[in-house]
Amino acid sequence: MENRWNEQDAAAATTDRELRAYSSRLIGADSRLVLHGGGNTSVKSTATDRFGEEQDIIWVKASGFDLGSMGPEGFTALDLNRLRRLATLDTLSDPDMVNDVAAARLDAGAAAASVEAIAHALIPFKFVDHSHADAILILSNSPDGKKRLTEVFGDRVLILPYIKPGFDLAKQFNEVIGNNDLSNWDAVILENHGIFTYDDDARASYDRMIRLVDEAESWLSAQHGTPSGAELPPADPQSVAIARKGVSDLAGSPVISRKARSLSADKAQHYADLLQGGTLTPEHVIHNKPWPALLADDAGAGLAAFSANYVNYFNRANDPALVMLNPFPHWAIFEDGHSRSFGLNLKRAMISADVADATLNAMHYADAMGGWQGLSEKDLRDLEYWELEQAKLKRQAAPSALTGKIAVVSGAAAGIGQACTEALAAKGAVVVGLDIDPSIMETMAKPGFQGMLVDVTDETAVARALAEVVDTYGGLDIVVSNAGIFRTGATVENLTDKDWDDTLAVNLSSHRKLLKRAVPYLRHGIDPAVVFIASRNVAAPGAGAAAYSVSKAGLTQLMRVAALELAPEGITVNAVHPDAVFDTNLWTDEALATSAARYNMSVDEYKARNLLKAEIKSADVARAVTAFVDGTISKTTGAQLPVDGGNDRVI
Repeated sequence: MENRWNEQDAAAATTDRELRAYSSRLIGADSRLVLHGGGNTSVKSTATDRFGEEQDIIWVKASGFDLGSMGPEGFTALDLNRLRRLATLDTLSDPDMVNDVAAARLDAGAAAASVEAIAHALIPFKFVDHSHADAILILSNSPDGKKRLTEVFGDRVLILPYIKPGFDLAKQFNEVIGNNDLSNWDAVILENHGIFTYDDDARASYDRMIRLVDEAESWLSAQHGTPSGAELPPADPQSVAIARKGVSDLAGSPVISRKARSLSADKAQHYADLLQGGTLTPEHVIHNKPWPALLADDAGAGLAAFSANYVNYFNRANDPALVMLNPFPHWAIFEDGHSRSFGLNLKRAMISADVADATLNAMHYADAMGGWQGLSEKDLRDLEYWELEQAKLKRQAAPSALTGKIAVVSGAAAGIGQACTEALAAKGAVVVGLDIDPSIMETMAKPGFQGMLVDVTDETAVARALAEVVDTYGGLDIVVSNAGIFRTGATVENLTDKDWDDTLAVNLSSHRKLLKRAVPYLRHGIDPAVVFIASRNVAAPGAGAAAYSVSKAGLTQLMRVAALELAPEGITVNAVHPDAVFDTNLWTDEALATSAARYNMSVDEYKARNLLKAEIKSADVARAVTAFVDGTISKTTGAQLPVDGGNDRVI
């Protein structure tokens, strides 16, 4: 494990809180220490109150901040002595604990402190580091875990039995600290939970954390080797889409699915059995439920089995005050060795995939050490349905209209296509843009808003791109077929074969190829929808635009036939007819001038030649497109919607 301490960077910190933030980021930089919230840190200090009196305080990591990236703003100052007094109480309910810790804030508007704030306050050292280090948990969760920890560390660490975080953990620490001098040990390890290191010097506490975890990693590697994912052929994308649809049905909402670590097929059932013994670390039950689903060729059977097992697990609580969470798996192991996560949005799916990776890594060692025994079912359920965790879920913002949906937009590098990608993303969708323009790789260059360099006239390239979309995000729900070119000015008599062929290839044939390759995935989509971008020229063609007008008329007819064919499968297919949208790459200055001259208009007059005298923007078209896919116009198929400001020739 790399020690990332840098004296020059540390010296730039001028306050306790700044130094605390610096060393916290070092811990957060390694996912093997803190994976998506699995740890917290603190520093004890002093502050002068409004009356000029100095008081003892503790800066504790605030809930919701990322240890790997946060600065001083990620810590909440609390009255140290008030926290310590709370630990002397005989009982304190979770809501009362949260209220009392909140009341101890120096700034009433500060973020809520970690639920382990009281435990941090009790440890009698200035700096306290707490992580859920994978290697420590792998040892702890093995059979005879305490014996193995002792084998690695001897008597240098104090090992305590698992107890639920919060006030119960604080009481445990209060008793231990009251009867022991923590300076006799390098660290405290909480079985099935994590490790605390501490010192009055920030570097000493951090160094100790890295050294101890490195010792655990080195022991595991020396004894049992280093795990690696299996090299498997790509998963069948249609099977992925089917599984994602089944999970979405269980969840009652569309989900995003991400690839996780692969394993050899002969380990799939065995690892799934091992994982009935619990999660790697407690908070993973929030991210990934108590265990994964095991899916074979019939994904539905595996999902039904998971759901039934989860319902039974919930019912065994026998607590009428609890309301069951949707019984869908947050990750699955497939019998062929692939594994995938499932999340209600991309962030949740990415977190679940990371947790699945760490968990499967741990299963390598669990297999080698003869078993796996994490938290008991009751402890896992108590955490999954802990009222403090439920309160976090309730505080989450409501999902957007397209959260969990997966969309593909062709011709996405500029103009209407680009506006559609932005509009869909703004409503929560994962969006992949296809274009032959290399700029797409820069304008759409992040997970969930991704560009692909694709010639949509090449059916093989289209098929490959859609398979990649499904493999990356789990399925396909929305297709906006927008790619187009516009070559004007030539009469039928003067129109070249090349311009005619090129125009029909892009404006008509490419759309058929995209639809053909998308349908096998769309039939497993969530409220699947296709929108073609056609043109006002369908109803009112113009002279000098034969190829364009004919291609868009053919595209509209393709839409109508597809609507007839796909309606039985619940796939809606509609068209939008824009007119005079000039903020697109279709319109060069020359083409605009030529068209304006044809109507004996100036360019400005031509731009607003509709009945409303309004210039139509790409964003106006994008809003019409989203109406067809976000539930605004949900029971319509085979329709043609003009976005033209009102055209007298059409009317």
